[in-house]
Amino acid sequence: MRKILIKAMAVAAACTLITAPMPVFAEETDGETEYFSMEEDPDVTVETVDEVLMTTYSTAYALNWSVGNNTSKQTREFSKTSGSTVFIYAKIGPTVKNVTIGIKKTGGGKKYINATSIVNRTFKITEAGKYRIFVNNKSGKTITVKGNYRR
Repeated sequence: MRKILIKAMAVAAACTLITAPMPVFAEETDGETEYFSMEEDPDVTVETVDEVLMTTYSTAYALNWSVGNNTSKQTREFSKTSGSTVFIYAKIGPTVKNVTIGIKKTGGGKKYINATSIVNRTFKITEAGKYRIFVNNKSGKTITVKGNYRR
């Protein structure tokens, strides 16, 4: 009888643990779909900014941009080999629509995602060449983009 009681208590304890509410924390990341385009938008002003190497990460460059409406900010060119990657992590504020962030190849197309708040994306380089990181803002208001990228 004692063994049956112990087993029943064990099953009850297990059921309690399984059904107990557990706090779950997640941050919503933008850009499930990656796009490719060869077109440039003639209505957007393009500004190039200098790169700032982050002191805590020897391979990460800081993103700390204010991007006006109908403006595209981009880094200076950097070289990439086929098969390598470019990683972008950025928080966009305030949360908006009509913002794209990605990479573009000099003389070629661009790969980008639509973003509203948080970007955590790795872009695979399929063709060697010169690339830039860019943020295109057509949200109707000025946004801030803070984070980093690794090239």
